[in-house]
Amino acid sequence: MTDGERARRRRFDALFASYNPAILAYCGWRAGSASDAQDAAAEVFLTAWRRLDELPDGDAARVWLYATARRVIANQRRSERRRAALFERLALDAAAFPQGPPVDGLEEALVHEALGRLGPRDREVLLLAEWEGLTPAEIAAVMGCLAMTARGRLHRARRRFRSVFEDLLAAETRTRQPAFRKGGS
Repeated sequence: MTDGERARRRRFDALFASYNPAILAYCGWRAGSASDAQDAAAEVFLTAWRRLDELPDGDAARVWLYATARRVIANQRRSERRRAALFERLALDAAAFPQGPPVDGLEEALVHEALGRLGPRDREVLLLAEWEGLTPAEIAAVMGCLAMTARGRLHRARRRFRSVFEDLLAAETRTRQPAFRKGGS
């Protein structure tokens, strides 16, 4: 390890020792859960490590850490909103429920099960579109294909998802309905 690397390590260690409790507390009251707060604080200090040479000195470093924590928490919230929107959109697109929507988190479980039963490419294109909010052109850039190809893949993935979801829902509905008795008792 060079002198420069040792100095860099000492600076980061001092920064972490000085500000980790405060950053963790800040994330704790802004994040959705304790684990989200810990993840956010870890992300803040990972970012600080990567950008250590750009970090200001003294009290300005503390402000930089808080600003970074604020952005990390905002990113977590956006990810959670995308996940919830994906869940809602996939569930609504999947089927009209003749008996009303499933209860007790069943709908969410069925969405996860349906996604798990799709092939990796179908799952990826669906998540890029619905969770990440990418357009077919952006999906094409990510996947290294033409926009027309991405549009077709997305259409087929939605159709396959809908089919799997409807099959799962029908199977679940059959298991929840009381058995019909013959013989009129």
